[in-house]
Amino acid sequence: MDQHGGQKPRSSREDDTIGKADGATLVRPWLRLSEQLMPLIGESGFCALFGRALRLSTPRYERLASCDSNRPVADLLTSLTRTLNELGPEQACAANDALLGTFTSLLGTLIGEALTKQLLHVAEVGPGGQKHGQEQK
Repeated sequence: MDQHGGQKPRSSREDDTIGKADGATLVRPWLRLSEQLMPLIGESGFCALFGRALRLSTPRYERLASCDSNRPVADLLTSLTRTLNELGPEQACAANDALLGTFTSLLGTLIGEALTKQLLHVAEVGPGGQKHGQEQK
């Protein structure tokens, strides 16, 4: 997550998706995050936090500005998928990683590092302790 020892969801680079990265693959961590956070902060809270992360990430990745955070989460993630698909794989991975990093840093600032770390762990491995989808071995 940041230099304070937190962590963020596995980046697209860690999942070895460069070169085959598409928006749908890159949005998977966002789906898991929304599943974990919406029961706690609501859909509007998730969208507000995402919107703030988007605004902070846009100066480095201008194409992210085409995402609209004033929508339901499903529409927001569809918009993000479309935007990432419009970028080349390398640029899409970098933009998504920056957005995830900003989002998790903001979350850590709001709810604390320990709780953020716990929520992100559950988002990565699931409530039963098993890794999601392509991460299972």
